[in-house]
Amino acid sequence: LKPFWPKPFGSFSPVVLGQHSHSQFGYFCPNNRLPQAMSAAVLNVLGRQLRGAVPRGCRSAMTQTLAEPMAWNQTPAVVTTLPNGVRIATKETFGEVASVGVFLNAGTRDETKETAGAVHLIEQLALTGTAKRPKAKLESEVESLGATLSMSSGREQSSYTMSVMKGDLKQGVEILADLVTSPGLSNLAKEKEGILRKLEEREVPTRQVIDDRLHACAFRDYPLGFSTVGPYDNIGLLTEAHLKSYVDVNYTAENMVIAASGPLKHEELVKLVSASFGSIKAGAPKSGTGKPYFCGAELLYRNDEMGPTAYIAVGWEGVPWRSPDAVTFMVMQHVIGSYKKNSGLVPGNISGNRVINNVANKMAVGCADSFEAFSYFYKDTGMFGFYIECDEVAVEHAVGELMFGMNLLSFSVTDEEIERAKRELKAALFSQPTSAEASCAELGKQMLAYGRGVPPAEMMLRIEGVDAEEVKRVAWKYLNDNEISATALGPLHGFPQYYDLRRATVMHRY
Repeated sequence: LKPFWPKPFGSFSPVVLGQHSHSQFGYFCPNNRLPQAMSAAVLNVLGRQLRGAVPRGCRSAMTQTLAEPMAWNQTPAVVTTLPNGVRIATKETFGEVASVGVFLNAGTRDETKETAGAVHLIEQLALTGTAKRPKAKLESEVESLGATLSMSSGREQSSYTMSVMKGDLKQGVEILADLVTSPGLSNLAKEKEGILRKLEEREVPTRQVIDDRLHACAFRDYPLGFSTVGPYDNIGLLTEAHLKSYVDVNYTAENMVIAASGPLKHEELVKLVSASFGSIKAGAPKSGTGKPYFCGAELLYRNDEMGPTAYIAVGWEGVPWRSPDAVTFMVMQHVIGSYKKNSGLVPGNISGNRVINNVANKMAVGCADSFEAFSYFYKDTGMFGFYIECDEVAVEHAVGELMFGMNLLSFSVTDEEIERAKRELKAALFSQPTSAEASCAELGKQMLAYGRGVPPAEMMLRIEGVDAEEVKRVAWKYLNDNEISATALGPLHGFPQYYDLRRATVMHRY
């Protein structure tokens, strides 16, 4: 049976506490608030009670009430949409520093074969100045405010973020508006040589390289598989016109979210954004490209001379951000877990995690230096899998243990494993930095992914709705006997043939 969350992430609307009541729970009296100091342990109990004792028809309304942020003394996200389509989301907190950012539903996925590398160039040109604020003036203005300014980009999202003192919010919004509406594309001619030289000379972590190649292998015929770290085949041929074309198509009103966190009023920010971003026009409807096709294949770079360590990644097709099964994938990621040899509080050879224990005890000395499970979500697809670093003589054993661990998710996961994974997931989600900048970044990402801010209380309840049977159902549907994409780098003489790797996704029980 499905747990008590019948709807995907984006479908819930705010519910005011006290609108629903149920005789079994004292927490739903119309005139009483939930105690503000309730701990995570209470959430766990409520989740189990709702899953086991409440009629299915009542669960949606009741869990929405429980997830109301004000019930847990948490700041709600307030959202306003301007007439042109720009969305404004704020979380009011205490402090002296406010963080505001422009989050764009645009990344390398929105490039074409002709403009591959445009996002990297725009990111490098972001802080080189605009027509209104040359580089020297921009740097001087930001420094005089005591502010921080950054720009980042990814496969589907880009962001411009600025942290300022609460009295300088207006000036911060004006600077961000200038950077977004008039990016320094005209600086390409004088900055291009330096950008390309830095691109050639920089050291990219092997983890990012493998991840980049795994996407290229799995989504090889779609922009989602375009590189985010380089090299870019035609980047030297890109002109200002190419970059302007990308900006005109993607930096549009409906693709923008202005998120802010700190000591600010929502109405104040709406006025500031209306003045600075209200004239941005909506873009033309994009022609539908369809969901990217996940290609079962392998992309191997064998190099026996690069050292004794092999780097390997294997991925399955996952689910989008708003899928009802997204939280289950998050839990599954922590069921597999992560491991680094000779580090951590508990040695791997006595870990309660079956996968970690098997890897650490294989061959008496362990078969991997480190591994981690990953789960990536995109707007219409996703990827779930694992990454390994291991010695060349242990490649076959390391891959075999991780494939077996993934396979067990469909057949043999236990309630104890799920409870441990849920605790680790909660710790990972809610032990992040709580600065205004981190809160702003999380709110902006949630607005682009879900169309709303997801309260921590709601996420806790969603996690509590996952049990062992739900994990088995989701793993059987998406992982068991399904296509995989694999990539590896280094001394790979022990790497299984793709045919054997594909067979390992099935459990032969007889």
